[in-house]
Amino acid sequence: MPPATTTSARPATIASTALPLCAALLLACGANPGRPTGDGPDAADPAACPAVVVAPDADPCTAPIAPGTSRTCRFTFAGATREFLIYAPPNYRPCAPAPLVVDAHGTSETAAEQAGLAPFRDWPGGLGSGWRLVADRDGFLVAQPQGIGNRWTAADADLMLEVVAKMQAMASIDPAKVYMTGISNGGQLTYWTGCKDTAVFRGFAPVSGYGQQACTLSHPAPLIHFHSPDDRIIGDADGRAAFQMWVAANHCQRGPTRTMTFGGPTGDARPLCLHSGPGATPPWSLAACDPAAPATTCETWDQCDGGVEATYCTVAPDHARHFDTTGGHILYLNDTNLSLAAVAWEYFKRF
Repeated sequence: MPPATTTSARPATIASTALPLCAALLLACGANPGRPTGDGPDAADPAACPAVVVAPDADPCTAPIAPGTSRTCRFTFAGATREFLIYAPPNYRPCAPAPLVVDAHGTSETAAEQAGLAPFRDWPGGLGSGWRLVADRDGFLVAQPQGIGNRWTAADADLMLEVVAKMQAMASIDPAKVYMTGISNGGQLTYWTGCKDTAVFRGFAPVSGYGQQACTLSHPAPLIHFHSPDDRIIGDADGRAAFQMWVAANHCQRGPTRTMTFGGPTGDARPLCLHSGPGATPPWSLAACDPAAPATTCETWDQCDGGVEATYCTVAPDHARHFDTTGGHILYLNDTNLSLAAVAWEYFKRF
C-alpha cells in the first residue's frame, strides 16, 4: 500500500517533539534514566532492548523506526506533498539516542538514486552516495529527502529542518549528532541550510556544491567540502568561494594546513575506500585505500569559533565515467576509490 500522508504546518525544532518518544523508547528498553544513554550495559546488551514492533498499517511518518527499516514518509509541507526515505541499518539500536544524517540528492537525480536503490544513468548501482553503507557499519540513521522536480531551492532549507523533526518523532535522535550532506544542487542546499540553521544540524558535508557568498551563522559548525579540481558542472572556484564564505562565517583564524591524504604511498590507512564486486558491482564494502591510487588531499582552516574546523578536500576525479562532460562532478565514484561518506562520518565524529 502507498505510504500514508500526514500534515505538517511549520518546521519544528529538535527539542520539541522528540522527548515523549525518547522517554517511551528508553523506558520500554529498560534504560536507566539516571545514567547517560548510549553506553553502559543497557546499550551494549541486545537483551535489554526488545524488538520494535510496527503494525502493517502504521503511518510511515509516525511509526517507530525498527532496525532494518527502509520506508518512505510522505507528508504535506508548505502546501505541497513532500517525501523522504528512511533507513535504519540492522545494527541500529532504538534504545540509545542515534546519530542522524540527512543526505540530499542533486539536480536530475532522485532520493532513490542517492540511496543506491535505483540506478543513476549508467553509473554503477547499489551504492548511491554511500551513506547507507557507512550506516550499515556504524549503526546510525539516514534520511534522504526528495526534491520537487528532482531539484532544490533555498526555501527547502525549512524542509530539511522538518525532516529532522519528523525523524525525531519516530526515533530517539541524539541532538548533538545530527548532520547534513548533499551533492551538487544538494550541496548547495547543504550551504543554504547551514546558513539558515538554528542549531539543529551540528556539521555539514557538501559534495561538488556551491552556495551564497555571505552568511551569518547562528552557531559555529564544522564543514568538510569535497570537490573535483576539474569539475565542469560546478567549477572548483565556485566550490572554494562557497567554502571560504563558511570559513569567514566561523571566523577561522588559521589555514590552510594539509591535514589528510587518502590513497598514494603516504595515505591514511583506515578503511575509508570503496571495494566492490567485478566491474564496480555490489556488494560494496569499505577497506583500506590503495597506495598506488591517485591521492585525494584535504586542507583545514582552524582556530574557528567554538573550536570547530573547516576542511576542503580536492578529490582525484573519476576518469572512467563521463569525465569529458562532467570533469568528475559525480564524485561519489573517484579515482582514489574514496568513500566520501566514510571520510565525512569520521570528520563529524570529532566534534
